[in-house]
Amino acid sequence: MQAIRTLIVDDEEMIRNGIARLIRSCGEGWEIVATLSDGKEAMDYLHQSHGAVDLLITDVKMPVMDGLTLISEGKRHYSFFPLVISGYDEFQYIQTALREGAVDYFLKPIDREQFKNRMAEIKVKIESGRFQHMKWNEMERKSEELKTSQQVQLLSYVTSAGLDISRLGYWVDEFPKGRYVLQYVSLDALPVKTRSYTPKDWEAYVYVLENIIKEVVEKCSNESEIIGWCWRGDDSNFWILLHLPEAYGENNGLLEKTSFELSGQIRSAIQSYTPFTVSVSCGSSIEDLYLLPEAKDQALSLMYYRLLYGGNQLFGRDGIQFKTESSSDQMDNELVHIAQRMKQAVEQVNEQAAAQFTKEFFARLEKMDSPAAIQRAIMKAFILIHSVGVEMKVNTPMLDSLESRLQTIKRAINLNELKVELDQQIAQLVLEMKRMRQSGSMKPIEQAKAWIIANLQDDLTIKRIAEQVYMNPSYFCRHFKTQTGETILDYITRLRMEKAKELLIDSQLKLYDISVLVGYQDVKYFSKLFKQWSGETPSKYREQKFSK
Repeated sequence: MQAIRTLIVDDEEMIRNGIARLIRSCGEGWEIVATLSDGKEAMDYLHQSHGAVDLLITDVKMPVMDGLTLISEGKRHYSFFPLVISGYDEFQYIQTALREGAVDYFLKPIDREQFKNRMAEIKVKIESGRFQHMKWNEMERKSEELKTSQQVQLLSYVTSAGLDISRLGYWVDEFPKGRYVLQYVSLDALPVKTRSYTPKDWEAYVYVLENIIKEVVEKCSNESEIIGWCWRGDDSNFWILLHLPEAYGENNGLLEKTSFELSGQIRSAIQSYTPFTVSVSCGSSIEDLYLLPEAKDQALSLMYYRLLYGGNQLFGRDGIQFKTESSSDQMDNELVHIAQRMKQAVEQVNEQAAAQFTKEFFARLEKMDSPAAIQRAIMKAFILIHSVGVEMKVNTPMLDSLESRLQTIKRAINLNELKVELDQQIAQLVLEMKRMRQSGSMKPIEQAKAWIIANLQDDLTIKRIAEQVYMNPSYFCRHFKTQTGETILDYITRLRMEKAKELLIDSQLKLYDISVLVGYQDVKYFSKLFKQWSGETPSKYREQKFSK
């Protein structure tokens, strides 16, 4: 049985020592953790020991800090049983002590027998409190485990292929608010020796892989404010969801840095303890978990870059900036910009614009003199367009032949041949997406857009918007992207940035006012977002407009 940790505070040394002897005479089970001379020293001890005291025995009148103040201050921070021993029998002292939770008030000189009997009763009370506290902690732990298990089940359901997640209702309410990043962990090409593995061998290795990933994610959660969930996907692939609490605001840097480091730790651990390597892919961070299916599609499509760069890498993106281990093969910025515009045109089913960007893309390639750089740029363009089909759930045989298509690119004899190939890929994709849109209704989309425009400065969540058109949030997200080619949050951000440009022309409005009027309470985040969308800060944009 754990001893009762007792702290004795009295400004007279002889009385402190006397109380300590009395406590020791009460038998085993008592530990004098300290004897101190005033309330200030006692408070310092409580802070240093993180409140590791069961019973505080204190005098009332002491220098620096009196006993009643000590009890009051100590109880604000920690949980313990106070006991007062004093030479003063004023009613006010006794009343205050009892109000602060004192278990008893002894008058000096102390009746030894009465004191021993009372200590025995207090010991029972403290041990009973410990037991109740232990049971409560156990219940909380089990409740937390159950909650985590339910969350993992929900996440597994959402990321499973072919399941109707609209049946989950408002499943996002089971998760904390904040920003999230979804990671996809996929086994790379298997070593030759795995051909002799039996089903039992595979079962054991999958178990090991899952536990390695869980341990790395748990370690990350224990050492930072970012918490994570991980679960098994199809075959031997896994998913990880990282969460940055809402209190950190729009601090994407911390989440992305942690995501990048975690990816490295997982790849390193799996390479060290198994015969395998894995690649990790993750898309942009999301604030609304109803966009998790879109984040999943992004991560899956990014994994196709493994065909180009090989395995054991992280494929992330900011635009189309791929965080590979080597930066020597990055596309030049202008090509990246054109490729991104080409992808957006395809998403918006604008075949004419896509053809124009394809033309610009190949015109720029013709000015390059490195055959290897040209080939890589073309492969990236094919993968980027292919990712549209994956993210938009377009089901065509073309989507299953990316690997063979990349082999075709390597064998092509001139740029014109490759351009024709890319044009054909875009045409097939646009045709399929037009068919998909014709099968759906635009009415709820138009209703949602009208409501968003009327409430642009408010806190707009997917749940609120979906409620306006009487649709399930998960289904609404998918329907909106299928019909418009952009996610609902990208649409809202674009509207807000366009509105901000109009307001910036009004010189009477301060930047903070504009930020609030377009729905952002954090002006720094608004400025950062504005620069991402327009290429310049709001202040610079305003200066340029006024200088014309």
